[in-house]
Amino acid sequence: MQKTIQEVLKDIKAKKYAPIYVIHGDESFFIDQLADAFEDQVLTESEKSFNQFVLFGKDQTMGSVISYARRYPMMADKQVIIVKEASFLEALAKGKEAKGNEDMKAWEDYCARPTDSTLLVFTIKSLVNEKTKILTLLEKNGVVVCSKKVKDGQVGSWLKDYLAQHKLGIQAASLELMVSYVGTDLQRMAHEADKLIVNCPVGAEIGPEEVEKYVGISREYNVFEYQAALMQRNVAKAQKIAFYLADNTKQNPLPILLATLFGTFSKVLMVHDLGSLSDNELAKEIGVNPYFVRDYVTAKRNYPIAKVVRMLEAIKNADLKFKGIIGSAESDRDILMDLSFELLHL
Repeated sequence: MQKTIQEVLKDIKAKKYAPIYVIHGDESFFIDQLADAFEDQVLTESEKSFNQFVLFGKDQTMGSVISYARRYPMMADKQVIIVKEASFLEALAKGKEAKGNEDMKAWEDYCARPTDSTLLVFTIKSLVNEKTKILTLLEKNGVVVCSKKVKDGQVGSWLKDYLAQHKLGIQAASLELMVSYVGTDLQRMAHEADKLIVNCPVGAEIGPEEVEKYVGISREYNVFEYQAALMQRNVAKAQKIAFYLADNTKQNPLPILLATLFGTFSKVLMVHDLGSLSDNELAKEIGVNPYFVRDYVTAKRNYPIAKVVRMLEAIKNADLKFKGIIGSAESDRDILMDLSFELLHL
């Protein structure tokens, strides 16, 4: 059967287990989160010594894993076997049965008659066709969990929900600041959010002060304020922030800044193309909080469509310079300062 990450996490807390789980998808954060939950919460510390095995797919075969699964637990009701990045199972899903049908037959047999005292978990860090045989065989005795990538425009909602689970709120401006600074990597976002969770009291509403203090994002000199100054075409403020960012590239990595700027002005280009829509409609189309839509409308007024295209080309060229693909070797500082001047004076 199919279940969501949250449903399985609730099942683990309630100690309701299926014999077999296959967790697949292109969002590794959720896959690791669920694998960690199985590893940490099913058995007690004393039971884990003899009854918990964390294996890696590149070191195993289907036969060896089934052999583990057919064993019985020692001084415990269950044993837990977690196979991370199960390459042999992924190969079966793609029809690559180089060893004949032996692996598939072993999988079919185990899915039909799993060992009740074994909890067997496989992770695959890529999307598997849900109609493939390795997944349809789990309809009766197993659970399939699909971990799909969170879209860029949904990262803010995810962060808000993540903090809410720990009884914390966050102001809209601070939410956008976090998303702009950290980006769409959920692993990194969770790491930064955990700093807030540890340091802020339950029930708190996180504002810019807390983000600056515990995450280290300056309220005045950060990527978010820089892009805002660019969108407003505030030359003096943008240059002032650019100098700060250029002198502190370790705290403000150039790749993150370039990705943020490219994403922002790609959305400005979309606003040009979308024409006359309400703020809520625009927010939905470009994937931002309605609170910030007016910033994009302002940028549209400040930058004609042809100029936005040239700005995107400038950002792309800066990225190619950073990667050493074009131009002579330049420091991150020089690349950023040249780009900032170009964006403001195209």
